[in-house]
Amino acid sequence: KLKDKAIIVTGSTMGIGKAIAQRAIAEGARVLIHGLEKDEGQALRKQLGHEHTALHIDDLADPEAAPRTIQAAIDAFGKLDALVNNAGMVVTGRLEDANAGAFDRVMAVNARAPLLLTKAAYPHLKETGGCVLNIGSVNAHCGEENLLPYSMSKGALMTMTAT
Repeated sequence: KLKDKAIIVTGSTMGIGKAIAQRAIAEGARVLIHGLEKDEGQALRKQLGHEHTALHIDDLADPEAAPRTIQAAIDAFGKLDALVNNAGMVVTGRLEDANAGAFDRVMAVNARAPLLLTKAAYPHLKETGGCVLNIGSVNAHCGEENLLPYSMSKGALMTMTAT
């Protein structure tokens, strides 16, 4: 199903993103591994094979990271067939703990970055008939009192998914 598809998986140096990247490679895809952890990304790339992967280290809190990430995939693979918006920050906190800086950062990574990545990827995905997969959370629908910023960010992401 994924043979010769070029896929970006954000937040794929560890966790769920890493598992998605591993499975995509097993299905025949080429994957741009993305994250903040250079050592983990290099180790994963070695494990999965340099001929099937590329590595892009970038902080999605930076609005300019989105076009850089998309361009890294185009430079590596010559096309883009899918974008998996997996990267996310889990920030604990209650209403009384809320502060603007932490809230802005979690919203930048969990809600704004997928929007900007999708926007930057759209022309390439349109050309290949590709798709976007946004990784959500049950917390988007029923937040937990100690995960207020995270739950709000995932709710915003789900709103984008519905459009």
